[in-house]
Amino acid sequence: MLKYLCKPEPQKRFRTVGITLFAAWCGLVLMRILMRWVNVESDLAADAIFTIPVQLGLLLALPFLMYKFVLGMNTRQVLEFSNVRRVKPIYLLLSIPLGVCVFVATLGVSTVWQSLLILFGYTHTSSATAYPDRFNFAMFLASLILTAVLPAICEEFAVRGGLLTTVKNSFRPQTTLVVMGVCFGLFHQNITQVFYTALFGAFTAFIAIRFKSILPTMIIHFINNGMSVYLDYAEAYGWWGGGFFDSISLMAETNLLSLLGTYVVIVGVGVGIVLLMLHLDKNEKMQKKKELIVDGGFDHTHNRVVLMGEENKALVEEVGMVKEVYGDAYTPDEKYKPTLRDSAFYIGTIVLSVLTTIFSFIWGLFY
Repeated sequence: MLKYLCKPEPQKRFRTVGITLFAAWCGLVLMRILMRWVNVESDLAADAIFTIPVQLGLLLALPFLMYKFVLGMNTRQVLEFSNVRRVKPIYLLLSIPLGVCVFVATLGVSTVWQSLLILFGYTHTSSATAYPDRFNFAMFLASLILTAVLPAICEEFAVRGGLLTTVKNSFRPQTTLVVMGVCFGLFHQNITQVFYTALFGAFTAFIAIRFKSILPTMIIHFINNGMSVYLDYAEAYGWWGGGFFDSISLMAETNLLSLLGTYVVIVGVGVGIVLLMLHLDKNEKMQKKKELIVDGGFDHTHNRVVLMGEENKALVEEVGMVKEVYGDAYTPDEKYKPTLRDSAFYIGTIVLSVLTTIFSFIWGLFY
């Protein structure tokens, strides 16, 4: 294993992330198997026994420690490598309503997907959570932490963090989104979740790449998962929105066109929010371009902008002016092209996830 990692830096990073991914996925499968022998009366306790080691251990601590000690990064470098960067508050605020729209969008996709599975003979079995007669705030908070907070932080750190950075640096943008979508879909190892989570994974990968940060995707992820928790409690205790799922079922039976129209409108609002975020980002980069031009000079001989020194190179690259500023002296970084051996652990992860997903379809294993 040490010899496998004693390679040039791009190759070493690619292989290290692959080993980390494979180890986390193997641990996830092991936890699913162990949970079949854990006899806990409380659904919340069983969820905690499974979720806390998986999220905090496999998806947060394991990647962090691997990047820190195997790749020799300090904490700041680990966060940078994992796309944990500050963004303007406006993007975080817009991520809140966007998360609501994403929840509705994934709900529609999930419904269609499960209907297709039923046509192929799949029977989805799920046990309803038992809620106490009186509302328990501690139980609600615990459910929110286990279902929304931890996945939003840990899954984003593991998947849209170092993994996304590595894939992005090795493949074209379109391929990167496909890979990230497939990876996140198979991560859930559940045939009922694989399709809509794949779409969710590709979309959040796009957001993380576009804004160079997983903070917006953390909020989207939290809102998406948190909506499920809230609506379950709302139905149990008669809160506002408690009849959400019953209303959808009723509209599907009595007024399908209205339901589809409402769905299209909400998805359209989500698309509009994304376009607004992209527009704001474009304007921000345009403003930075103007600042660079004002602070620089113009080389009439070579017809290009000239800056004194290269201390602004990161900013120049961010706004896409590298050729204008550095001219022929600029040489773009080539993407690292992994070999089959480099990809061994990635392939192993995909095979493992495909098998467990198929098992969940044929025999209902793990769920």
